[in-house]
Amino acid sequence: MTSVDNAAAAAEYRAARRRMVDLATGLAAADADRMVGACPAWSVKDLFSHVTGIAVDLAAGNRPQGDPQVWVDRQVAERSSRSLAEVVDEWQAVGPSFEAMIEARPDRLWGLTYDLVVHEHDLRNAVGDRSGRDTSGVALAARLGLRLVAMDLTARALPGVRVVIDGEEHLVGEGAPVVTLNTTPFEALRVLGSRRTLAEIRGAGFEGDLDAVIGGLLHMEPPTTSLGE
Repeated sequence: MTSVDNAAAAAEYRAARRRMVDLATGLAAADADRMVGACPAWSVKDLFSHVTGIAVDLAAGNRPQGDPQVWVDRQVAERSSRSLAEVVDEWQAVGPSFEAMIEARPDRLWGLTYDLVVHEHDLRNAVGDRSGRDTSGVALAARLGLRLVAMDLTARALPGVRVVIDGEEHLVGEGAPVVTLNTTPFEALRVLGSRRTLAEIRGAGFEGDLDAVIGGLLHMEPPTTSLGE
């Protein structure tokens, strides 16, 4: 699996944060209430509240206790009365110290860089922006996402998979791979990040026995309706 050094994990989180902030500043007031198709319970402002709340809590040493969804829901609820601009300002204020944490412990916090780049494109999809799909952040996050796939395959005692991203081969999981996906970084990020319907996953170009491993490729429930990406 591709290794990630300290500077890369923190730098790509920072770059994604800045891209999302730039996007937020260009939105109309009504766009804050747009629903995010990939996160159907959240509006655009809720999505920003989520990423901001994670940064604020972890920077303060407030880690989830018990069900992490309760932790996440609280972060969003606490910011429900604020404007999108206020939430973005809070994220901007805590961002540098949070990124220093990622740089210091990428072995523990790499998932936050992955999560943010995924949510960057959830946001872009919600506001009709199709840019930013060829950034180094997408390339890194696609490879980080393979770590989640590997953990899910192992946890379910499923065979390995072979993923070829822009010609670079990754053997994911344990044992000989029973299926191969040849794809781009952006498509790897979305197909293996539960941002495609089951029908779209089956049409993504897998070669081999997809049914043998599909349970380990879905880190979350896939959408029932296409995101239209």
